Amino acid sequence: MTIEVLEEYQPVFPKPSYMIVGIPDAGLVGVIATEYLIDKLGLKEFGSIYAPDLLPPISHVKDSIASAPIKLYHGNNLLVFHSWIALPSEALYPIAKEIVKIAKKYGISTIISITGLPIQDRLNATVLNAYWIGNSVEIAQEMEKIGLLKKFGDGYIAGPYAPLLIEAKKENINNFTIVVESFLDLPDPEAAAVALTFLSKYIGIEISVDELMQEAEEIREKIKGLMAQTKAELPKYAAGKPMTYA
Repeated sequence: MTIEVLEEYQPVFPKPSYMIVGIPDAGLVGVIATEYLIDKLGLKEFGSIYAPDLLPPISHVKDSIASAPIKLYHGNNLLVFHSWIALPSEALYPIAKEIVKIAKKYGISTIISITGLPIQDRLNATVLNAYWIGNSVEIAQEMEKIGLLKKFGDGYIAGPYAPLLIEAKKENINNFTIVVESFLDLPDPEAAAVALTFLSKYIGIEISVDELMQEAEEIREKIKGLMAQTKAELPKYAAGKPMTYA
């Protein structure tokens, strides 16, 4: 199985500190967050992932120009990994290894993933709880000290971020996942806003989520096709179990 990074060039800054990962899963929380980051921070595309043996035959089209659907962006001391397609379950481990490979190449110290935690009464929830899952004692101690997210505790996480936690640990790269209560199969911009509010404080970059909240319905309509594609993959990630369970 071949994975290629296309059209890559060296980012204009030396050794960015953080890599933010947004891959479609519960509530599309991660991809809503990373797309908002890309837009509001003016991040620049510097590469894309091409994996014909692993990914469906889908291209991302913008301004009538087709390109690979998994892209890499940089700017503001960040690398961002953003997928415009749901990843097949068989692609999760190879893609996780590629993310870690890219992180090592650019000297990333911490990978930050963003995902949703589906809850039954999400429609009536006025406050969304946010948790952290880390891959090292060091990350756990840091998160406990910061105290802005709740400790996930015991349970499991399934889907694209599960192998990334392990692959990053194997290469001694810190990785933690921001887990926000969300819908399962409806796009959830409000959950993405909760994740971005914490991320803004953690990385020290101002990220206003006002527009994200104002545009919530527009965003839901815009990405309903991606949600439908992701919904078809979700049961394969957890083999019939909940996506994330604490």
